[in-house]
Amino acid sequence: MKIKDKEFKKLVEVYDEDCPKLKCYWPRPDPGVYTQGVGYRQRSYKVGWLCGTREVRGCPDIKELKKKGGNK
Repeated sequence: MKIKDKEFKKLVEVYDEDCPKLKCYWPRPDPGVYTQGVGYRQRSYKVGWLCGTREVRGCPDIKELKKKGGNK
């Protein structure tokens, strides 16, 4: 799902509409696909901006974060 980030004024690929309110939210430009020993290369499709946490480590359980008050 894509949402408009209020600070960057860009569409950001996220898991849930509440992601910008959570601590784990890390918007960044899409660096491409990383291959060990080769480095980054461009994707075959354009993503633009995405949540770096989701890309690097995967999303934590959104429901658990909301229960714990994982808001900023």
